[in-house]
Amino acid sequence: MNHYQLPYLPPDEEARADISALTSAHRALGEIKGHITQDIINPNLIIAPLLTKEAVASSKIEGTQTTVEEVLKYEAEPPKKEDSEMLEVINYRQAIHKAMHFLEKKSLGEHLIRTLHATLMASVRGKEKNPGNFRQIAVHIGRPGSSAENATYVPPEPREITDFIKNWIKYVHDDEIDPLVQAAISHYQFEAIHPFMDGNGRIGRLLIPIILYAKNIIPYPYLYISDFFEQNREHYYDALRGVDRDRAWDSWINFFLHGIKETSGQMQSKVVSMYKLYGLLKDKLIEVNSQYAQLLLDVIFEQPIISSKEILNRMEQPSSQTVYNLIEKFEEQEIIKEITGNKRNKVYAFRELIVIIQ
Repeated sequence: MNHYQLPYLPPDEEARADISALTSAHRALGEIKGHITQDIINPNLIIAPLLTKEAVASSKIEGTQTTVEEVLKYEAEPPKKEDSEMLEVINYRQAIHKAMHFLEKKSLGEHLIRTLHATLMASVRGKEKNPGNFRQIAVHIGRPGSSAENATYVPPEPREITDFIKNWIKYVHDDEIDPLVQAAISHYQFEAIHPFMDGNGRIGRLLIPIILYAKNIIPYPYLYISDFFEQNREHYYDALRGVDRDRAWDSWINFFLHGIKETSGQMQSKVVSMYKLYGLLKDKLIEVNSQYAQLLLDVIFEQPIISSKEILNRMEQPSSQTVYNLIEKFEEQEIIKEITGNKRNKVYAFRELIVIIQ
């Protein structure tokens, strides 16, 4: 088996970004950052749905066939038997939250990478493949059933992984490199190292917003660039393989920057729509005439499909009857709609927001 002779970072070749593409990507990120941090609405109400969208998109690249709405419904009314595809999405989102808490006290390093991988792989595909630990055997990447000789790519040997990860971490912490170019190069390198037995794509994509968040480029790791990769899957893999074959860094970096710009533009559109919806409903709630109406609005923004039991848990202050009366008024205003037909523990959907998120 001929392992790919992966060079350490930084690249020996001059890895250049098109100045126009780099400027546009930074500007687009700056604009979405400005919208998210406006003192109009609790940012968590905007971030939570976007994180779910990113988690769904990243899992879809791996073949998971589920939607944002299905995941929200699954969480609101979990079935007796766990669904591993749903858990993949939920794990991804949990990993992002873990990273945020970790980075409040420590820097991005091997421990965080291992922890995030273990979180991603808990109770899902690949759970038997030593989650949270680097692979101990050689692997190859290619069509299902293909031999090492016919492989598309053969990652470095297991004994080299620790040194490659140390080099990767050192590169990520270099403050002399433009962070977007750095994120592009580090994403390729992580996928090329292929440090785990399974789940390398998922954690590699997860690390993109984590790196940008750690470098204060974005205020929350909300960037759902996996959606762009999924929509341009063939180009995504071709650009990565182009670095393998020809060290074609420029093509990969510019593709990545285009993804940042496109994703930021889509996010900005969604965030503006979410702000607009929140404002309209806040005005509409004057008719509801309850001091707890905005609290319930905040709850359903963060969880657009939610059970009555969870609403009661989230709204601790008013009595149960007050909450039920408020839910009824929200139904009358057609803000939420019951979707299960349950007599007890009903589940409600905030359809207008779900349409924006999808």
